[in-house]
Amino acid sequence: MRSARPETRRAARPGFALLLALFMLIAIALLAAILLDGAVQELRIARGDVAGSRAQAASGSALADLLASRPESALLARPRGAISTASIAAGAETTTVAVQSLGNGLIRMSASARIWSGGQRGDAASLGFVAIVPDSAGPPGALRYRRLPGWWWAQLP
Repeated sequence: MRSARPETRRAARPGFALLLALFMLIAIALLAAILLDGAVQELRIARGDVAGSRAQAASGSALADLLASRPESALLARPRGAISTASIAAGAETTTVAVQSLGNGLIRMSASARIWSGGQRGDAASLGFVAIVPDSAGPPGALRYRRLPGWWWAQLP
């Protein structure tokens, strides 16, 4: 037997669980996208730092190698302002060394390097001032570079 009460249907209430789940999924996706973008930017910055450090090391070592070498006597006979350059390219690395005569045996040396690392370019340059003097420890007539007193060497921006 049936009860005397008629069966009534409840009106469907809209729930908030589906809306909350969609909102949370969107918020998590946005957070993941922001974090991924930050990680990619950090990777690019790190690659740029590596390229810059390698370029700085290359220009510094090129200047040190030039300073450790023996100068030619022809540098003393060059007119003031005469510049000679040499470039070395190895793959994605390029180093350029320039020697400029300032007169009276004074020389301006500069070395610049451009390095690519992971798609990022690094540039660095070093500048130094030296004098050409006779080398008392070498054979007769030998010359050497002598650093000028004071701030003789600098890295260029």
